[in-house]
Amino acid sequence: MSSSRKTVAMSGRNKRETENSRVNINVVQLEGLALMKIIKHCHEEGAGNTDVAQGVLLGLVVDERLEITNCFPFPRHADDVDEEDYQLEMMRHLRKVNVDHLSVGWYQSTQLGNFITTQLLESQFSYQTSIEESVVLIYDPIKTARGFLSIKAYRLTPEAINTVQERDYTPEALKKGRLGYENLFQEIRLVIKNSHLVNTLMCELYEMMPSSEGMQFLDLGTMSTLDRQLRCLMDYVDDLSQEANKFNNFQRQNAKQLQDKHKFMQKRAAENAQRQARGEPPLPEEDISKQFKPIAPLPRLDAMITSGQISNYCKQISQFCSQSLGKLQDIEPQSSEEAVERPSALPHPPHQRRLRKNVDKGEARLDACRASVMGEFRVRGSDQRASTGVLGWRRNSGSRSLRRRHLIYLEE
Repeated sequence: MSSSRKTVAMSGRNKRETENSRVNINVVQLEGLALMKIIKHCHEEGAGNTDVAQGVLLGLVVDERLEITNCFPFPRHADDVDEEDYQLEMMRHLRKVNVDHLSVGWYQSTQLGNFITTQLLESQFSYQTSIEESVVLIYDPIKTARGFLSIKAYRLTPEAINTVQERDYTPEALKKGRLGYENLFQEIRLVIKNSHLVNTLMCELYEMMPSSEGMQFLDLGTMSTLDRQLRCLMDYVDDLSQEANKFNNFQRQNAKQLQDKHKFMQKRAAENAQRQARGEPPLPEEDISKQFKPIAPLPRLDAMITSGQISNYCKQISQFCSQSLGKLQDIEPQSSEEAVERPSALPHPPHQRRLRKNVDKGEARLDACRASVMGEFRVRGSDQRASTGVLGWRRNSGSRSLRRRHLIYLEE
């Protein structure tokens, strides 16, 4: 399924008259029923493949709060279905049953936070320019399956809207518009609200739930998720490195062209000075831009989006690690108490047992060598005669093992 959607025409038909002032959304209030629909759709459609699940958000604006009360998915196979007519027909039916039918944005699933793309930027720009209060909800089913509900709301900043509207992504334009990857998207605070009847039902269901249910959320095996996030981060760092190399090549080519142009102008000025000294007319001025064609500026949109995705990955990894460390901190007191009560309950790992066994064998052999050497000294009598006799006997003996034993004793 394509990540970009036909939103301009659909949003243009449903465009609502707003106030002259700019709409300011400070908080997004999401109904629990709409959230369950989003989760169900993303898990059903996004399971087992790399396609993203997308849909329309319905609700209304109250002061500076955007309330999302309902949603419906986009058709999955839209080859023979007009998405524009489908969405209008769905809104018309919802209006007949007295359900909120005003479009306030759209939602999309993602895999491990990989959602900052050019398609998302274009789609959100189409929504936000047609319906000013539009937001995009990003839901991550993989992180939710690990016990962390991951759903966030985003909007384009005014600087990003102006830049996308002008379609100029050169470094000069981005610098003039004060646009960077930090202020490309604005995260809106999201709260989940349920009615009192839904809260009562959830309490009853919680009491009916078996005690073993939900224990998988306490799993400490986070290496698989962290490994995948780090691999994705490495891939994006490689992409950013390639973008940096392209920009460096552009800078070198531009600097070389400026040097060639400066040398040409100096050479032409010297020739005109010589011709003027000889009384000849100067050479006609030529258009330098024809001889030195300007190099097309390199767009920086891809590099900016890649940087934004890298920043998003770093934030997610930091948050994920902090939550995992919190789990480890919670189980540490309990583990220490069990270790005190049952000191021999947890055996040593196999490699530690093998190492300990080898150390014990070495100590036993060393004790035997010391005992044999001390016995020889006692037989020979005094310390001086024993040392002389041992040294003389060691020189005449052909046993290497006995030589090692006497040398160890003499060194000690």
